[in-house]
Amino acid sequence: MASPLQPEILIAHPWMGRGGSEATAMWTLHALQHRARVTFTTASPVDWDDLNAVYGTSVDPAKIKLLPAPRLPGVNSGTKVAYWQRAWFERFCRTQGREFDACISAYNPIHFDHRAIQLIGDFSFDEKCRLALYPTAQGQAHHRPSLVRKIYLTIGEYLARRHYEPVLTPADMIVANSKWTAARLREHFPLEHVPVLYPPSLLAKPQEGTREPLGFVAMNRITPEKEIDTLITILDRVRAAGRPVTLDLVGRIGEDAYSRRIQAMVDERREWVRTPGFLDAREKLALFSSRSFAIHTSRVEAFGIAVAEMAAAGLIPFVPAGGGTREIAGHEQLIYADPDDAAAKILAVMDQPDSHSLLRRSLRDNVERFAPEPFSVRLVEIVQDFLGRPI
Repeated sequence: MASPLQPEILIAHPWMGRGGSEATAMWTLHALQHRARVTFTTASPVDWDDLNAVYGTSVDPAKIKLLPAPRLPGVNSGTKVAYWQRAWFERFCRTQGREFDACISAYNPIHFDHRAIQLIGDFSFDEKCRLALYPTAQGQAHHRPSLVRKIYLTIGEYLARRHYEPVLTPADMIVANSKWTAARLREHFPLEHVPVLYPPSLLAKPQEGTREPLGFVAMNRITPEKEIDTLITILDRVRAAGRPVTLDLVGRIGEDAYSRRIQAMVDERREWVRTPGFLDAREKLALFSSRSFAIHTSRVEAFGIAVAEMAAAGLIPFVPAGGGTREIAGHEQLIYADPDDAAAKILAVMDQPDSHSLLRRSLRDNVERFAPEPFSVRLVEIVQDFLGRPI
């Protein structure tokens, strides 16, 4: 074991793709690399230069021991038989946990056979919660309750070796990524105290220049829970009310059934919907600085790093009442109950252009607490509370 000032810490992420949990993993490594002897385990390939560039971190590979985790045969991405691969990753983590003073799962609960810090990113880890909370939980055939899905999940439990354990182990420190997530965790699990650690968001200041007065941006993975179809429908209603808004839909459109559905909707609206695909940090900032509004439609977004980034860059975001994004938007005039309410609130804000500068300043002040620096400070506090001593 390490000395009191340099504990041995294992940080785990099942697969490093591109998203909020990956940002959390990288900034966790960034925050702890000089305070502990850190080991990082994941089943995906790791390109430190690429990950640092994407997430704005300065993780030093010399400070991190990389522990590659095994993959199931034929798995070469984080989306292929994802539940089984995550279970296989957890099975590996069980063999490593007791070698460390603390284990941290950067994305949802992992049983380490050792008391751990669990950073909760969403509710995909629990089938009952998924069905109860996600409005689109049965939107894809392979996600609907069925004998085939039950077998799929049961095999995953077997692979992870967690047949009789609770989903969340009471001895662990369960950490939510928003107040909304904390409230849902207390509703669905026997938890009392759930600390909040907002994910690290890169909050670049907007570039100087002119904004398209009717330009909207949405940045999402193209998946059913993001409700991209609803987003387009809302803007259809705004256009029908006489405001010829445009939309830049940022994100890769895949080949699955839902992506094909969204692509078809986009193709019908080519005169006002643009699909720039995946953008790097420089390209994102240029886009965010040249449009006026953002829109988000996922009612179960546990936090919403993309929304925080857009608000920081000067976009005025409209978000649903459900989910953690309302903690980013802050103003009731930007939080809607349903598509009709969304269209009405968009039109009302558009009718008050003199209020936009004040709204942008207020949003910028609100999102400062979601920057990587406050994340790092709060994370160290959580680790120290967990260990019961300073590091």
